[in-house]
Amino acid sequence: MARIIPPCLLMAATVYLASNAYAAPLRTESEWLWLQQTEQQAIDNGIAPDVVHEALDNFTPNTRVVELDQKQPETTVTFETYRHNTVTPLRIRRGAELMNLYARELAAIEARTGVPPSIVVALWGIESSFGRNEGDYETINSLATLAYEGRRADFFRSELFAALRILERERMPSTALRGSWAGAMGQSQFMPSTYLRHAVDGDGDGRIDIWNDSVDALASIAAYLAAEGWKRDLTWGREVEGSAVAPVDIGLTQTHSLQEWARKGVTNADGSPLPQRDLQASFVQPDGAGGSGFLVYDNLRALMRWNRSTYFAVSVGLLADGIRAY
Repeated sequence: MARIIPPCLLMAATVYLASNAYAAPLRTESEWLWLQQTEQQAIDNGIAPDVVHEALDNFTPNTRVVELDQKQPETTVTFETYRHNTVTPLRIRRGAELMNLYARELAAIEARTGVPPSIVVALWGIESSFGRNEGDYETINSLATLAYEGRRADFFRSELFAALRILERERMPSTALRGSWAGAMGQSQFMPSTYLRHAVDGDGDGRIDIWNDSVDALASIAAYLAAEGWKRDLTWGREVEGSAVAPVDIGLTQTHSLQEWARKGVTNADGSPLPQRDLQASFVQPDGAGGSGFLVYDNLRALMRWNRSTYFAVSVGLLADGIRAY
């Protein structure tokens, strides 16, 4: 069925084209109409018109972002391969160096949030290689492209409006927001909505800058985990030997006390007994039967609210253990 375009929108697009004939980029009619609707919706949602127009008036879709969105790799890797590529000796060593460099700041962050330095630094390392690989895509352009392109359009439109609110709140130019092609920003790789909920001023300079200020990024990572249920003085879990565990007991939906797991034949990976603590834990095997096994606590669930992948969450924990022990 042909789509009927309201005359008022056609007129608005025509007037806008004529008034910006020399400055505006070339666009298709559908791009013009989408831009007019989106800018008006942002303004109707309370975002200042000058912020909206500065950020979006020169928008044209980024074809590279569309290609990356449409050609997501579907290859499957095993957990052991993922672990090998993620928990590397180089990343452990660099993480330990940075944990020492920022020891005072991380101690203050832990005092406020309960999240230990090794976990914060491990997430920093995995997300952005400790701030060295934040991505160089303009966030506003990427999000607008993905909102226009159509796949998950509602999600990316919401994130676009969140990014505009960041510009308004922080009084930033639109080009200041940079990150991955999918809109994750800065050293902590926060989506704009996550930034609005959890980003904090870690060093007390009156600004929140997760792009250029590593302390702000570290404090924001910890603030996120604390808000998502990280439990102070509790680790994420441990690698174990649990080859005798019955299939019915495997998975995050099943929990038993450490004493019960010990009775089921579970030991530490080196064969030593489990700790004598009154804790509930779940047994997970990311690679399935025969693969590595882990007893995990509620803090792993907090990590999985950051990224729902068991591969990711367990690897963060393993990297943190390596950094702490280095």
